[in-house]
Amino acid sequence: MLTVVVDILRSHPEIALFLTLALGYLIGKVRLGGHALGLVTGALFAGLLMGQLAIEVSNELKIIFLLLFLFANGYGAGPQFFRALRQDGFGPLVLTLVVCFSGLLMVWLTSRLMGLSTGYTAGLLSGALTQSSAMGTASEAIMALPLPEQERLALVNQIPIADAVCYLFGFWGEVIFVAAVLPKLLGIDLEKEAKALDAKLGIKEETSVRSAYSVQAARGVLIETDRFRTVADLEAEAAAAGQRLTVLRVRHGDHIIDATPSTALKIGDVVALAGRRSWIVDFTSKIGREEDDAVLLDIPFDSANIIITNAAIEKETLGEIAATRDYTRGIFITRLRRGEQDIPISLKTRLQQGDGISLVGNSASLAKAADDLGYWERPSILTNMFTLGVGIVVGCLIGLPALYIGGVKLALSTSVGTLLAGLFLGWLHSKRPWMVGNIPEPTRLFLINFGLAGFVAITGLHAGPGFIAGLKDVGIPLFIAGIFCTCVPPTIGMLFGKYILRMNPVLLLGAVSGAQTMTAAMVAVQERAKSQAPVIGFTVPYALGNIILTTFGSIIVLLVS
Repeated sequence: MLTVVVDILRSHPEIALFLTLALGYLIGKVRLGGHALGLVTGALFAGLLMGQLAIEVSNELKIIFLLLFLFANGYGAGPQFFRALRQDGFGPLVLTLVVCFSGLLMVWLTSRLMGLSTGYTAGLLSGALTQSSAMGTASEAIMALPLPEQERLALVNQIPIADAVCYLFGFWGEVIFVAAVLPKLLGIDLEKEAKALDAKLGIKEETSVRSAYSVQAARGVLIETDRFRTVADLEAEAAAAGQRLTVLRVRHGDHIIDATPSTALKIGDVVALAGRRSWIVDFTSKIGREEDDAVLLDIPFDSANIIITNAAIEKETLGEIAATRDYTRGIFITRLRRGEQDIPISLKTRLQQGDGISLVGNSASLAKAADDLGYWERPSILTNMFTLGVGIVVGCLIGLPALYIGGVKLALSTSVGTLLAGLFLGWLHSKRPWMVGNIPEPTRLFLINFGLAGFVAITGLHAGPGFIAGLKDVGIPLFIAGIFCTCVPPTIGMLFGKYILRMNPVLLLGAVSGAQTMTAAMVAVQERAKSQAPVIGFTVPYALGNIILTTFGSIIVLLVS
């Protein structure tokens, strides 16, 4: 029976590939220390396991998976990447460069000291620095070396072996090191520092990543006091107590009207009061009592996801925007995303170009908000295949030109070219959304997960036959070397950020996590700090680190080959 199954898998590698992805998903669910392995790591181990059956899968298919991942990854990171280069100044960019290049230096020194082959060195880099996409750029760079094909294939198959050896500590070791060890090296009380930063930024613990403007409820309130002459008076009293409440409609006897700041109020009026539920309950007890008025509260609301393109809006806080725009009375923020991360929202939060802000409110106010802030991105499940296809084609063409120096081929490669094309188109979409066809967020995330998981699964299948021998050859020494390559870069980044850049320690830990593209480390810092603030320091270095570490796959091959 086993022989029949093996024969089927060997004769139909497409079945073997999808079985590998399925097993990788299950392996990725395994949790150690509160964090799961993840789909990509699971796919690599599943590929190495299935690879023991000597299943042959097309190398071209592996490249297709990689290109899909790189383009989608670049498309998502583009807005933050170019903004960091242009506007975010010295700090985030230089800190990311320090962390990334110290990692590259550690890998290069380790390779020289241990006499590692090019393949094992590339795997050390991708595993210790937890950047699986670097396996793709390294593989393409190795295949361009002036070596016999069998030797090049052998080196490429060494990459996932070294990556598997180093990735486990690279992942969990860094989570523990950044969240638990670095705060002690900084000599700080992380929770105390986070509370002080939250107070400075106006972030309240109970809001988490939800908006200070979010509509938790809309309730009818019967006014039983004569101290409010107008709607503006009522809203001002709530604001003085730190509660942003908005009167949407007013019932005067049998008549219902839409409210404006100048709308008159008197005892016996019923107002449709919108805002956070706890605020409404508290404020209602001061001015009257709740009234169940279904007709008054039958208010049509729409929703919108707006891409921020107005550069001038970055100069104002959300509180300033709310105070100076009439349309803000009719809308409420439900979510703010920067790149792939939710950003905590307060009156002091500032929007950035490329941010995605989700709003609810009446259609007229939403339309005005879109005109002022940027571009109303209408919900769509359709992916613009022209953008995806032409983007990858142009990226591959960018990577084809090459120089030959000393017999070594120097080129961007199709993988790096595709990454650059994705960066540019993603940035252009954030600036001029109508010029570049949209790739919906769910589609982009699918391409990232499916593309990278498919690539590493096939990489594992190719390397599987030699995995055991390679593990015996370099297993323990490489694992120890990986510990140093994982821990040294964030330490250097922490010292540089503290003594040179003078960064807030909470934001610094988030930035170090981002520079090594470790979302799990940032989440661990948030948990220990009991604050969402570290994500503010995380987003820009994460976008930069993803791009830089991916290209390091090519660079390390050139350095050691």
